[in-house]
Amino acid sequence: MGTRHPWKARLGVGLAMLVLAFLGMIITDIQKGGGFDYWKWVVPIYAILALWLSWYVKREKQTISPITIGHEILHWIGVIGAIFAISYLVHLGALSRFNAGMVHMIILSLGVFLAGIYIESIFLIIGIALGAFGILSAFLAEYMYTVIVPIFIGGIFILSLSIWLSHKKFQSEKTEK
Repeated sequence: MGTRHPWKARLGVGLAMLVLAFLGMIITDIQKGGGFDYWKWVVPIYAILALWLSWYVKREKQTISPITIGHEILHWIGVIGAIFAISYLVHLGALSRFNAGMVHMIILSLGVFLAGIYIESIFLIIGIALGAFGILSAFLAEYMYTVIVPIFIGGIFILSLSIWLSHKKFQSEKTEK
């Protein structure tokens, strides 16, 4: 078996993680409590994807040390443990489901980013993107009306202007005939 560059595997895992993150951002924005449950269950999927990619990339180039595998598994167990600790705070009433969803996203982004430092460099980019998604979700939740109202008013203005111009053009063509 010849050694090939695993770019397809990196691309596939990276895209899967980014799609899951984007879906999570949408779910968090649409259902304020929904993001909490979504992130709690997506973290193990990220762990499986990351562990698989690590194995896939290293399988032909080097022998895979049990210590390395153990470190990677402990890394993800730590991330999952932090997620479930935050979930327990929600259960106790110390955090709202929405805030916990945001914290879950940030913990996951940190876990993925750190995995990018010592496991697979593609995770650096994904971790940064996850952090940006977390900040964007929080920004949208906090300033939704500040952003949506001007867009709505601008849309009404543009629609009114285009209708008025269309009507004016129609009237000028009608008077020319």
